[in-house]
Amino acid sequence: MSFTPPMASIAPRTWNRDNSDFFISTDPSLLSIEAVNAAYARDFLYWVKPFEEDVLRQMLHGSMSFGVYKRISSAQSQDELNAPSADNTEQIGLARMVTDGVTFGYLTDVYVLPEYQGHGLGRWLVECVSEVFSKQNMPHIRRNMLLTTNDEMQQFYAKILDMKLVGHEERKDIGADLVFMCARPGADTTTSNNSE
Repeated sequence: MSFTPPMASIAPRTWNRDNSDFFISTDPSLLSIEAVNAAYARDFLYWVKPFEEDVLRQMLHGSMSFGVYKRISSAQSQDELNAPSADNTEQIGLARMVTDGVTFGYLTDVYVLPEYQGHGLGRWLVECVSEVFSKQNMPHIRRNMLLTTNDEMQQFYAKILDMKLVGHEERKDIGADLVFMCARPGADTTTSNNSE
């Protein structure tokens, strides 16, 4: 069964770092169901558990998924290194934007595997999301939203995505309060007349 992402009008994009084996891409053909489910099974992703493969595939392809990848050395040639595929990459992170591709985005499932943290990959990942979901790239975008927990993550999203805290949800089942954050890219925040 083949899934076509609903944002087919938004061409997949890839971001590379000079002199690095890491890259970020929205190309759905690179997504690894197995790697994402393996990450979901780990304790550091306390908010999610593994899904049946068909469910996860639909979830990932029904959103705009930003994968974080590491090129693996099994690539036989420079051409293989320049043209990443599921065969010559390892998925090590993800950010999923649930979106209509025009006016709205809900950011969820953001992670970089702990063994790859400390390289600035998480910040770079969210900056790539911010670039795509900006007024410059999506002129009709009205809102970007997310849920998070601790103060450090609230400050992180406020700085990179210009998110503002708009509400709380008490979650005794996960032992933390969730914070609802929202940004209105390109909105004039100096006036209160706009009720979008």
